[in-house]
Amino acid sequence: MRINHNSMALNASDHFATINANLAKSMARLSSGTKITSPADDAAGLAISTKMNEQIRGLERASLNSNDGISVIQSAEGGLNEIHAILGRMRELAVKSANDVYYEEDRDAIQEEIDALAEQITQIADTTDFNGQKLLNGSISRRTLSSEKGVQATYLSTAVNAGVYELELTWNSNNLTNTKNAMCISGFNSSVGTITKEQEGTIVVNGFPVDISEGMTANEIFDKLQNHLHKIDVDVIASNDGGKTEAKFETGAPVIFKNKHTGSNEKLEIKINNEKLANVLGMDKEYSETGTDCQATLTVSSGGFSPTASVTVEGNQVKVVDRNGFEMMIEVADDAIKDGATLKTKIEVLSAGAMVIQTGANSGEQISIDIPDVGADGLGINDLIMYTHEYSVDAISVIDEAVKKISNIRSKLGAYENRLEGIYDNLEVQGESITSAYSRIMDTDMAEEMTNYTRLDVLSQAAISMMQKSNERPESVLQLLQ
Repeated sequence: MRINHNSMALNASDHFATINANLAKSMARLSSGTKITSPADDAAGLAISTKMNEQIRGLERASLNSNDGISVIQSAEGGLNEIHAILGRMRELAVKSANDVYYEEDRDAIQEEIDALAEQITQIADTTDFNGQKLLNGSISRRTLSSEKGVQATYLSTAVNAGVYELELTWNSNNLTNTKNAMCISGFNSSVGTITKEQEGTIVVNGFPVDISEGMTANEIFDKLQNHLHKIDVDVIASNDGGKTEAKFETGAPVIFKNKHTGSNEKLEIKINNEKLANVLGMDKEYSETGTDCQATLTVSSGGFSPTASVTVEGNQVKVVDRNGFEMMIEVADDAIKDGATLKTKIEVLSAGAMVIQTGANSGEQISIDIPDVGADGLGINDLIMYTHEYSVDAISVIDEAVKKISNIRSKLGAYENRLEGIYDNLEVQGESITSAYSRIMDTDMAEEMTNYTRLDVLSQAAISMMQKSNERPESVLQLLQ
C-alpha cells in the first residue's frame, strides 16, 4: 500500500475529466440543437454541411427571384390586356369607317378617336413598369447596333441569336422628282384666277374629295387642299425644286402633292371631275403615281443569315424570316440611301438588353424575358387613316397585324410564366430535399442526445463518488502503524 501516489484517485480523476468534457459537448448539442458545434466534432460533415447551407440559401433566393419574374410578367400582361382591348375598339371603328354612309365631319370624329386610342396605347407602353423598369416600350428587348445611320432593327423574335447580320439595300425612285414617295408636280400656282361657276368641281386625291366652289381664289384653293389633304397624309406644298425645299405659294412656285408614306402599295391618285377646273389649275384631269419599295439582298454567313432565310419588303420595312420562328424587322429611313445607290449594312444583335431572371442557385441558371416595343410606332398603327373606304380597309389589315403581334407576345409571356412557376416548384422540392440532408448532418437528435446526456451525468456522479472512495483508501495505512 502506498500513500505518496494515489493511482486509483488519479484514474478516477481522469475518467471524470473525460466524462465531464463529453457532458459539456452533450449539453452544447442539446442547448443549440446542432450536432456539430465545432470542426472537431465532424470535420468532413462540417465541410459538406457548409456547402449545403450555401446551396439552400441560394435556392431560397432563386425561389424569390422566380416569384419576382412572375410578378414582372403579370404586370406586363396587365398592360398588354388593355392594349388588346383598345385594338379591338380601333378595329371596330375601322370597320365602321369602311362604310361609306359617313360624311367627312363624321369621319373627323372617328379619326379623332382612332388617334386618341393610338396615343393611349403608346402611353400604356411608356408607363407600364415594375420597380421603375419600363416593360412595354422596348426597354427590356435585346439591343441592336447598326453600321449605317437610318437603318435599324425594330423587332426580333426569340429565335434570333446574337450575331452580325449583313445585307445590301438599294432604293430606286420611280419618277423624275427623284423621291421614294408617290408624287405629283402640278402646274397649279398663284396665278390662277377666281373660280367661275363653270369651273367649280371636285379634286379627288386617293379617293378623298375636296370641293372647289365658285368664287374661290388660288390662295383659298391652296389653303383648302393643305387643310384637307393632311388628313390622309398627303402634303401640299409650293416648291421650285421638286419638293426638296418649300417656297411661298405667293411667289408663283408650282404646287406639289406628295404622299408621306412610301412603298409600292402606296399611291398618289388625283382625279378632277371638271375638265375646265383641271385646265384652269394647269393639271391633268387624271394623274396616278405609285411609290417604290426598298430592295434588300441578304448575305449568308456564319453567325448571320442562313441560306434558308427569305426577305420581303414593303415600303421601308424589311422583313426577314427563317426556320424555327426566326423573324427580324428592319426599318430604312427615306434619306438613308441615295437614289440608285447600294448600301451595305451590318446589324449586330447583342445578348444584352433583355431582363435576366436568375432562377437557380448556380451560375448559368437563368431565363431572359424579352418584350418588344408595343407602342403605336412599334405596332405600326400610328398613321391609320379613316377618311375613305380604301384607307379604312387598309387600316383593318394593319390593326389585325397588330392584334396578331400582341397575341404572340402574350402567348410568349404566358409560356414564360408557366416556365417560372415550374422552376419555382422545382426549387421548392430541391430546397426541401437538401434541407433534409443538411438537417441529418447538422441537427441534434434530441431523444438520442438526451439519453447520452443522462448516461454521462450518471457516470459523472459515479466518478465523483469513486474519487471520494479512492481518497479514503490511504487512511487504511494508519491501521498498520498502530
